[in-house]
Amino acid sequence: MAMAEESAQPGGRPNSCLFSARIVNIDFYMSPPLKDIDVCYSEFRSAATEKVPVIRIFGATPLGQKTCLHLHCVFPYLFVPCPVTDPSAAYLRQLARSADSALQLSLGVASKQAVHVYKIVVVRGIPLYGYHPTEELFLKIYLYNPMLIKRLADLLLAGAVMNTAMQPHESHIPYVLQAMIDYNLFGMSFIHLSTVRFRLGAREQTPSQDSTHNHCPSPSLTSPSLSPSYPRASP
Repeated sequence: MAMAEESAQPGGRPNSCLFSARIVNIDFYMSPPLKDIDVCYSEFRSAATEKVPVIRIFGATPLGQKTCLHLHCVFPYLFVPCPVTDPSAAYLRQLARSADSALQLSLGVASKQAVHVYKIVVVRGIPLYGYHPTEELFLKIYLYNPMLIKRLADLLLAGAVMNTAMQPHESHIPYVLQAMIDYNLFGMSFIHLSTVRFRLGAREQTPSQDSTHNHCPSPSLTSPSLSPSYPRASP
């Protein structure tokens, strides 16, 4: 989901950095997907995307330009130990459908169908609880709406998904904090981006010298990339 780390210039700025902004305030909102920026269709779910989370950062560039930066394609997630030794694609899709149904039932709208799970990925990691000398398989469950992570964790623990009780991991971490941890971001520090798109106002032909409004796809964030075939748990 993210590019490999780049070599850095003096001051810690990557050589491929196109845009930098200081993180003064950060939050998120849900929005319909933007073409060529957001995920508009989930191959895993074979369904169109209705709304996606977007992280919004207010701050300033190193030159003092006021900035509102929108980070796209960063999805909330949690982990559960894999209940089977060799999970197939069909099993992962069945689990996603079961999670969708359990969430709909808990929301009181069981009669309506909705897609809450974006995708499920098999990863390797050390369980958090107890002593474990070796890595084990986990399922990394991505959702569209960060506000449903805690609800899904409770349902998994209660055995409402696949009729199997599963111990959630990292479900207690708030969405914005989770993204900051994954991409090594800190409040009042700079975020460095190698890809950015400027949003121009109706009367503007070029970005203002005093302020900018930018959209950034998540893959341009400088963060370690995942290794193939059951990667270790990481962003």
